[in-house]
Amino acid sequence: MKMRFVISIAIALCIASVLVFFIFNRHFKEDGFRDTSLTFFAKPKNDKLPHFRGKDLEAFWPNDSRDQQDARKVNKFEFKNQMGKQVDQNHFQNKITVVSFFFAKCHGICPNIVRNLKFVQSRYLKDDQVQIVSYSVTPDLDTPEELNKFAEQKGIYHTKWNLLTGDRVRVFELARNTFQADTNTTNKDPNRDFVHSEQIFLIGPDLNFRGVYNGNKSDSVKTMIEDILILEKESNARSGT
Repeated sequence: MKMRFVISIAIALCIASVLVFFIFNRHFKEDGFRDTSLTFFAKPKNDKLPHFRGKDLEAFWPNDSRDQQDARKVNKFEFKNQMGKQVDQNHFQNKITVVSFFFAKCHGICPNIVRNLKFVQSRYLKDDQVQIVSYSVTPDLDTPEELNKFAEQKGIYHTKWNLLTGDRVRVFELARNTFQADTNTTNKDPNRDFVHSEQIFLIGPDLNFRGVYNGNKSDSVKTMIEDILILEKESNARSGT
């Protein structure tokens, strides 16, 4: 009897330890703390933001122009915004751009991400150096007209924040191949599935990736705003302003 009691206690302690581990691990990730396994949460070094390379968006700090060639950039694209105007990758040139993916009918994570990005819009409304670009992942439904209605409902200013739509396959190629913005890792048929991600991206004036954040977490968005200040200082130093 005594041996059974000891074994029962040992089993109970093991189960309790496993439960504590999973609860802590879940809390750690859901509350937006930095997870060292995620390279896109890299901290600035010497007041310089990282660049990113590879399919896993590995953070690195270039030492020379050769290293710069490895840096991930925004690929070519051409879509229409909520005003029906053509927008391409040149729209990013000489600007600091915050990028997200969304769809107008989303009732999951998108509304919270939009709210967080509205805070960014408000923060930089009078700063011409900073802009926001959001790509629709249901472009067949989100026509320029529908996106314009969405913008009016949400208080999105087209002069600061472009909502883009276009060919479905092209949008998915950009989302997956350029931004790695996809929570779906199994079905990759753009005719049957869609991209959905809570990640938002910080793009420098040279179209280089400079930060990746969780747009669903206000703390992560605040970190991005701090990083934008660093990137602005870097950009101004390069331009001599």
